[in-house]
Amino acid sequence: MSGLLLWTIWKERNKQIFKNRKTSLEIIWTNLCQNIKETLALHQWTTEDLLTQPQELSIWANWNLQLPQALLNTNRTSITTRQLSHWLLLPIGVIKLNFDGASKGNSGKAGYGGIYRNHEGQPFLSFFGSIGWDTNNSAELEGLCLGMKLANQHNFYPILIEGDTQILINMVIQIQQGSLALRVANSWRLMTRLENIEKWIKYKKVITFIHVK
Repeated sequence: MSGLLLWTIWKERNKQIFKNRKTSLEIIWTNLCQNIKETLALHQWTTEDLLTQPQELSIWANWNLQLPQALLNTNRTSITTRQLSHWLLLPIGVIKLNFDGASKGNSGKAGYGGIYRNHEGQPFLSFFGSIGWDTNNSAELEGLCLGMKLANQHNFYPILIEGDTQILINMVIQIQQGSLALRVANSWRLMTRLENIEKWIKYKKVITFIHVK
């Protein structure tokens, strides 16, 4: 079969496949940006992220990436391994803030939320919001940022802050121990939020950060 005939068949095949699909620079640019964001998000994922969102493994496969064997082993055993978490009573006057965030697809449509409770565990204030298209870690950190901002505005101190993303809790603890946000941040997406947290931590010393499941 001649090269010209093969080329003709190939063009006709593509015409049939894509005849009802719109192709424009805007669509190409949108898809390109989404792929870049997904690639950047890979560097922000932690073991916990992968365990809680196993469907995200498909993104790794699409990019011909291979997870470390340790993560794969952990992912398999995590299905049957559960750890219970219990509410711990706080000293009188201490406030607890629990915050969380997530994105649908990491990256994807992202949102955050948080809730304040008194020492008896009774909720008295909550918040939530959306940050558009972003990663899990950005959404988590936005929840922490707004939570600490409200704590400063209303003087919710002393305060115990709990979050379920180990990497972010480690970051803010490092800042609390004297490290600069500039050196702690591992992404430009997190920089501004960490700098704000750095200011609030310096303003109030009665803050305790704890990682929870």
